[in-house]
Amino acid sequence: MATETEVGVLLHQRGWRTAFTVAERVNAWATLVSFIERGYGDDIYEYTNDLYCRNWLHEAWLLLDEHIVQLWTPQIKSLDDRYKAATVDDDGQALDQFLRLMTGSTPTWEVQAERWVSPG
Repeated sequence: MATETEVGVLLHQRGWRTAFTVAERVNAWATLVSFIERGYGDDIYEYTNDLYCRNWLHEAWLLLDEHIVQLWTPQIKSLDDRYKAATVDDDGQALDQFLRLMTGSTPTWEVQAERWVSPG
């Protein structure tokens, strides 16, 4: 397991555009969830791009020290719950053409379509 700084650097080395912190990505996730709750105004390309803040958190969680995970998990779970309430689970159909979905254990934020996105 690694510190927040180490994880940010490692994920940057793996291709993320910068060495983010957990706080930065949680704040980005909170902002996106708020936008979705109010009615997301951007197009599908921006929406799928915006979801990457949550992907970063997912990747970081596998690497972070347990105490950091425990510290941030309640806030992230709350945001995830709000996201689920503001979106529709369509098993990834609406976003499938825009996101390359992982097979098997696809994270919730990649199968939930913002309410204005209609499948097909």
